[in-house]
Amino acid sequence: MLFKFTKSDMLNSALVSPETGAIRYTIMTRSHFIRAGDSDSDSESDDDAGETHRTIIFNKAGEHVAAIGWKGQQPIEIVVGKEKIAGGAKGIFGCSSAILSRNILGLNTRFDSEYFWMAASDGLTLLDYESNRIKGHFHTNSIRVGDRFLVTPISGLGNDYIEFDSHPFASTEELIVTFILMEILRRSRFNLNPYVFDRPKAVWGGANFASLSRRLRRSTM
Repeated sequence: MLFKFTKSDMLNSALVSPETGAIRYTIMTRSHFIRAGDSDSDSESDDDAGETHRTIIFNKAGEHVAAIGWKGQQPIEIVVGKEKIAGGAKGIFGCSSAILSRNILGLNTRFDSEYFWMAASDGLTLLDYESNRIKGHFHTNSIRVGDRFLVTPISGLGNDYIEFDSHPFASTEELIVTFILMEILRRSRFNLNPYVFDRPKAVWGGANFASLSRRLRRSTM
């Protein structure tokens, strides 16, 4: 599977087929208001109700197939298909093991304990750790030449692409959702340009990911 973003704003973009230009998915993010008790977060210290942001993913038929609810600096609700993921970000990743170092952050998926999202300052990949094969890749600011992607030296000259191998236990929608979460986390962890919603303070920062990181460290000791 290969999709091209039509906009540099990955949370407000269509995902199209590079060959035909046909829209496969549409990602849209808007301000949202939640009621007290709607959040799955077990560490949220803000007011019980307030303005949030909600990212919705639609398929080519215009059907709502996934969503991420954000409050402050963290994702608080994740829905894939008709499944509301218990535990939010902690539930969508396997959390049974992790790869943590100064230069690499790896989180395994819930659908396959050998599949890790590997984030580094220079890229994001989905790796089958057992076979050491790349199963997904985020190509940023690139020009596609046949099966190759060439990174352009000028920002904005190329396009962003996401590429996945299919997996029998994961939907395309779940792969897209985990990609979004990992890319925003990658930008924060490695001090890259953070994603900015329509309000500057609404970014998922590394500090709010600390509780998950502590649990991952304990699980790997």
